[in-house]
Formats: sequence, structure tokens, C-alpha cells
Amino acid sequence: MIGKGLEPTRLAPLMGPVLERFGKTASSLPSFIPKTVHLPVTTGATFIFWTWLCIAFSDVGAYFFGKSFGKTKLGQVAPAAGAASPNKTVEGALGGALVSAGLGLLGAWVQKWPYWYLTGPLHGVMLAVLGLIGDLTASILKRDAGLKDFGDLIPEHGGIMDRVDSYIFTAPYSWFVLSHVGPWLQRIAAARMVVV
Repeated sequence: MIGKGLEPTRLAPLMGPVLERFGKTASSLPSFIPKTVHLPVTTGATFIFWTWLCIAFSDVGAYFFGKSFGKTKLGQVAPAAGAASPNKTVEGALGGALVSAGLGLLGAWVQKWPYWYLTGPLHGVMLAVLGLIGDLTASILKRDAGLKDFGDLIPEHGGIMDRVDSYIFTAPYSWFVLSHVGPWLQRIAAARMVVV
């Protein structure tokens, strides 16, 4: 699970034939794939991909759960959150966490994390919560500056900061998980295997 390892994931049997078709080097990949893609894909790159999926889809899940089931404004539970973003709902936040937990579970299983059935959902929920806090932090900054969006680079989505605000706090957390928590869990799992 540590950054630059090359341990195959559980998807390797499915992706193996595809990668064999393209070859083992970035120059043999189709032209639409950036040449910065390195083969084989490292465990760190896989971790970053699954973390990104959890964060992105927690936003999507929060939006759809909030639109479908949202009745309790987040501001009723946390007044500062309501001041930062009055349209967010508790149901949306819970829905985003649920979606992120599901993707975290899948990602932990694919990456063969120790205790994947616990660590994956926990990681997903942490990403959803920290992503929400990052989003609310960016919203406070925008409100203080009197802005609706950080820019207009992406139509209907605002600027780049509007797209990556969820990463403000998830990036340091993810680094900590990858560099400290993952290796610690691997040592525990290895010690348990020796005992058994």
C-alpha cells in the first residue's frame, strides 16, 4: 500500500489483458492518453485515484441525496455551516458520506488493504467529512470576499478553486493515511498472520 510499490490490485486480472494489448511503456499507449502516465501503475497512484473517486462522488452523492431527501438544513445543526452555505442539508451530507464510504470500501478491497471491510468505509467517511469542511471553508472565503465563484474558467462550475476546494483538508489526511496508517495496519496484519 505504500506509494511507490507495484503490488497488483484485485483488478489486475481484468486489466492485465488490456495493458498487455497496449504494451508496458507509456509510448505504446494510445495518443489520447497523456505521455506522463507511467506503467506499471504504482500503489500510490491507485490510492490517489480511489481517494479522488471518494471525494468527487461524495459531492455528487451529497447533491442528489440533498435534492431528493433534504429537509434539515445543515445550518440548523451547525450554524457556521449554514452561514457558509445555506443550501446544504444534513441528509445531503449523510448521503455524500454514504456514497464515499461505499467507494472507500470498494477501493480498500481492490487495493487489498488490511481489514478492508473497516478501513475502506472509515476512509471514505473521513474523506467526505473533510471534503465538506474544505468546501465550507472555501464558501466562507468567497462570502467574505463577496464572490459567488472563485472564477469563470469552467462554465456553470466557477473557477478551479471551486472544483478542488474539497481537497484543502483531504490531501494532508490522505498523505497521513498513505505514509503512516497504511504501513501501521500492514505491520499489525503481518503480526497477526505470524501468530495464527
